[in-house]
Amino acid sequence: MIQSLHFKRAFWLGHEKQLVSCPILEDGTIQDWNFENVSDVHRWHSWYNLTPYDMECLFKIHAHLVENDTGKLYDIQIKETVA
Repeated sequence: MIQSLHFKRAFWLGHEKQLVSCPILEDGTIQDWNFENVSDVHRWHSWYNLTPYDMECLFKIHAHLVENDTGKLYDIQIKETVA
């Protein structure tokens, strides 16, 4: 999983190796239950504002995830809970 400060989202490869993402909250936690395919980028980032730099960032994130893919799904563990 990669957390992107640029997009304020976490990215990982899904069940079928598709690139998926979810929001990162202000406290640094992620809403992994609120994930969507990056192919639906228009839902969280306006196509009209999608720059070549944004596309380059997405390609780099995807390439890094593919290169480091272990074939296993990501295990998200909560290490600490603060009330």
